[in-house]
Amino acid sequence: MKYPLLLAVLFSCIGMAPARQTPPSPSDTVQRATAALQTDNASICTPHATGAETPPTLHPDTVQPPARTQFIRPPYLRPGDTVGIVTPARKLSEKADTAKVRERFESWGLKVKFGPHTADREQPYFAGTDAQRAADLQAMIDDPGVKAVVSFQGGYGSRPGGRPRTLLSGPQGDGAPPLIDLDRLREQPKWIVGFSDVTMLHLALGRLGVESLHATMPGKFRFGRDETPEAIVSDEALRSALLGLRQRIDTDPHPLNSPGTARGRLTGGNLAIVCSSLGTPEEPDFDAPTVLFIEEVGEHMYRLDRMMQQLARSGKLAKCKAILVGHFSDMAGQKHFGITDPYDIVAQYVRPLGIPVVFGLPAGHEDPNVALYMGREVTVTVGETGAAIEF
Repeated sequence: MKYPLLLAVLFSCIGMAPARQTPPSPSDTVQRATAALQTDNASICTPHATGAETPPTLHPDTVQPPARTQFIRPPYLRPGDTVGIVTPARKLSEKADTAKVRERFESWGLKVKFGPHTADREQPYFAGTDAQRAADLQAMIDDPGVKAVVSFQGGYGSRPGGRPRTLLSGPQGDGAPPLIDLDRLREQPKWIVGFSDVTMLHLALGRLGVESLHATMPGKFRFGRDETPEAIVSDEALRSALLGLRQRIDTDPHPLNSPGTARGRLTGGNLAIVCSSLGTPEEPDFDAPTVLFIEEVGEHMYRLDRMMQQLARSGKLAKCKAILVGHFSDMAGQKHFGITDPYDIVAQYVRPLGIPVVFGLPAGHEDPNVALYMGREVTVTVGETGAAIEF
């Protein structure tokens, strides 16, 4: 039996009718998601069994494995395991409550270990120097007692490319040795968790052949009066994914959906980061069967159009087997660009492809933010009654 992970986000299926249907209210979405979680608070699937596909033998000097390497699935967590929390980019706000974050994970039966510079505020923007942030992350990766490494929050600083603001390239972005060695994760796999600029790590792990978890982060946790039903869904999605509950995400019809069924390995994340990875070692392997997930926040509409053009003109979109479109939140420049809905821009590029496309997937920079197993082979089915993503 499949255990639906969550959410139904409305849409009506694309047919011959051009009219857009009105999407559901957030309260409807949350009610459906909460009901799914209550009904399918499933038993853990063989905790600590990796479910891994046997990895190939790598030469010691291999910087990146072959593009078609078999993927490793980290062990799911079980009660008593330790989660390491680091801040690889922007420093925490003064309101950040690490004590409540610890309590939240402990309520799930998990222990917490914070990196030494998690709450560092000495730098103008970052949570420590590049070397300090990288050292925190590397220490959690190397620590055999840590079973998952969770980014406290995203923010510029962990993305690929650019000057010293990358942890995967050398300090000057000039081909020098990277600040982080991810190869250890093939020997000692563990879940790397986060979204937004953490997309960079997901892409790097995708090339390395290790599954990771695109999900909410502690910086998005809400407590007390600030907690919302949508945030509860996000938190429960993270907990369920870490514990290895079998997942299937169901969504209701959306007027921009494209029907069909396809299977491929899930990649992507934040659209700007995906585009910035093109031509770098972190670029996804679009030559392999690929299901691309994209989401975005705070971008101008013309920039969104430019990024979609880049994916299209580089031939990447045409190679995808299916596309999942998540939240496009707090977008700007609608009046200037003449288009109010960012989905309309995305649709211009993905609907003509003739592949399954899911709009309204509740994942990205707003709640609910469902958890996605990046690097896993998924089956996407889109029909008149909605869509399903099976992990």
